[in-house]
Amino acid sequence: MVYTLNDDDVIQSAVLVPKLQQLPTFAELLTLYMERTGIGDAELARRIPVSRPTLIRWREGVTTRPRYREDVARCAELLRLTPEERDEFLMAAGFSPENAPASEETSAMATATEEASPEPLVSTEIVLEPPAPTEVNEEPPPPSFLRRWGLRIGLAAAILVAAIAAGIVFFWMVDRTDYPTALSGESLIVLAPFVNYTAGQQGFNVPGRLKEEIDREVRAAGIRGVRTVEWPKNIHEESDAEAAGRRADAMLVIWGEYDSGRVIARFTVPDSRSEQHDQQVVDIASTPSELPATINIGLTEEVRYVALLTLGQLHLDQGEYDLAKASLIRALTKPPADPSALANLRFNLALAYRGGKKADFDLAIWLFSQVLSTEPDSVEAYNSRALTYLDRGDRGDVELALADLGRALDLEPDRAATYLNLAVAYIERGGRDDLDRAIADLDKALDINSDYASAYVNRSAAYIARGEPGDLDRSFDDINKAIEIRPELASAHVGLGNVYLNRSLPGDLELALAEFSRAIDLDPAYARAYFNRGLVHSALENLGSSLSDLRRAQGLKPTDVTFNSTICWQMAVSGDPVNALRYCNVATARDSSGRALDSRGFVHALLGERDKAIADFERFLEWTESSPKESCADYYRPSRSDWIEKLSAGQDPFDIRTLTEMRIRPVPFGEAPC
Repeated sequence: MVYTLNDDDVIQSAVLVPKLQQLPTFAELLTLYMERTGIGDAELARRIPVSRPTLIRWREGVTTRPRYREDVARCAELLRLTPEERDEFLMAAGFSPENAPASEETSAMATATEEASPEPLVSTEIVLEPPAPTEVNEEPPPPSFLRRWGLRIGLAAAILVAAIAAGIVFFWMVDRTDYPTALSGESLIVLAPFVNYTAGQQGFNVPGRLKEEIDREVRAAGIRGVRTVEWPKNIHEESDAEAAGRRADAMLVIWGEYDSGRVIARFTVPDSRSEQHDQQVVDIASTPSELPATINIGLTEEVRYVALLTLGQLHLDQGEYDLAKASLIRALTKPPADPSALANLRFNLALAYRGGKKADFDLAIWLFSQVLSTEPDSVEAYNSRALTYLDRGDRGDVELALADLGRALDLEPDRAATYLNLAVAYIERGGRDDLDRAIADLDKALDINSDYASAYVNRSAAYIARGEPGDLDRSFDDINKAIEIRPELASAHVGLGNVYLNRSLPGDLELALAEFSRAIDLDPAYARAYFNRGLVHSALENLGSSLSDLRRAQGLKPTDVTFNSTICWQMAVSGDPVNALRYCNVATARDSSGRALDSRGFVHALLGERDKAIADFERFLEWTESSPKESCADYYRPSRSDWIEKLSAGQDPFDIRTLTEMRIRPVPFGEAPC
């Protein structure tokens, strides 16, 4: 590569030249020669032989001078150094070179030379032609053009030297470390060297020991596409762990420290993978006598515990909630003594119970509450418990979620995810002022993180729900921005489909159908995408496809009140009230006072169970009266009162035409009565 130096470049190079007059350290030379040769830590350590942690301490400069000259000489041999490089390598390690000075006079001359001009970073020899002897005033001065050429040659030489010096500095400053990265479709677990605080005592291969047990658990679980790698550098801070995770595209980074008393392992999920996981701490050794056995010799419960926790997080990352529960419950059979470690285990177990077909929101809420009893300042636990309240959807749960999110904001006012979750809670509550609050909170989230795609998705939904003039255009702008930032975000495509449904122009149903299908392609387990597509199929009179999608949505979230109530209604309309009833019973078991009663009353009426139908319709009308939207009771009262009257008179209120009109359809937000 050719560099063209301007005046500023020359000045910068001249400033850097004096810094090159120091000998490189042993660590710098070792790193340089290992990279040149292509030999790795493990292979070089094995062939010297020394332990791999010893070699790593040499390379990182923790040990500035190796203990034995023979180890350094053997290392030089394996790295195929030239005689000059070998001597420089030995001297940097604090040992005498192979080619000692021949005499005291030579030695003295060498010493004097070193004192006058220290060894340069890269050995170069410049031969200057000595000037011819001249007598004073016997030769005329050179013509002016010769003087000018002499100055130009001198300047060119200075520029060349400066360029070489700058190149050398660039060579040493560039990070040439080989960092591992995840392959396409691979889940990568990064284990960084644990920082040694044992005051120069023997180090331990903590990540190597953990890697063995994690690999064993992964193999035993039959998981494919998972790789554990060791990171080439120490990690001291959470921010460094996040940066390493992003660089490697890892699903998990394990790092930590140890001293003569205990080992602390820390788990970090990079923010590119999750916007909600905090740092987690696990105490995996507690006494000096346990440390060598824990890390180097025997398999202890602490190391197995870390492996099971890692396996559980891997299952969570892949959406395998039941398998995550199994791994985390195994880890809980011998719970860690450290309170923070136990809190982290319960936190992950709560996430496992919150997801999947067998979600248990009550147990998840209890586990998050246990975490908060130990870690009362955990912003993440408040956020997660709030979202679980919203998932459960019992009466009063929105208020509980808002209270938790308020506490989270008090603890950390600048977390964008908390503002987003707060907006979701306000949208769920759905009052007029709530939508304005949701939009204001999403504005704050985007002020903190202008590339927060999920915030754009939710603000788009809030605009649609509010329905003021210009809100539909604002909704389009936001959802397109979200897709521009993260085209692979499934919820953004669901959001765009919803925008089309609310625009309601000719062809918008087909456009919405395509977006919901795109979301399913991106996330085949996205229940809401199936549900919305099922509504569109019904509007397009594709009743079979509608029922298929609704069943798929309910299968992914078997206890969801809306999904069960809707499929119950649609099956009843389709002429199968007997099988529809079980879905209504699931919905009313979760919510015995709301919309599910309307569906169940409809099914009871079709089955000829008039008294049960009347009772459900009456309780449903009581619920509409308590709705925060005044339009709710006004919308439903006339038709349901008519049904109650006809059923009481022994009449059938549902003829074929009425049933056809009662097929479910997507309702734009502005038209939703409740």
